[in-house]
Amino acid sequence: MKRHTLALVCLLGLLQPLTAEKQEKVETPVVTAQAEPSVVVLLKNKTLQLQNIKVGDKIQVLNILGVRVVEKKADSTIVDIQLNLTPGYYIVKVGSTVRKISLK
Repeated sequence: MKRHTLALVCLLGLLQPLTAEKQEKVETPVVTAQAEPSVVVLLKNKTLQLQNIKVGDKIQVLNILGVRVVEKKADSTIVDIQLNLTPGYYIVKVGSTVRKISLK
């Protein structure tokens, strides 16, 4: 008896008309954000070259203890800095970008 009742309920459920509300198409505009080019840090011999930086950005070179050993303002998008420092690891900060370098 339970099987017949269950089968009848399932059958009636399947026979019910399916209704769905009409959905409107909404077009979403595509926004592409152009990312700023990332800062490029190059070290050749004892010359530090920074590329893709903003004019006026503050450039800092810190030793591993966090002591500032070089500070300069960028006067162009490419800056060369001669590093007359002892060999070791240093931190380069340009604006909000931070990179680690190894001076040999």
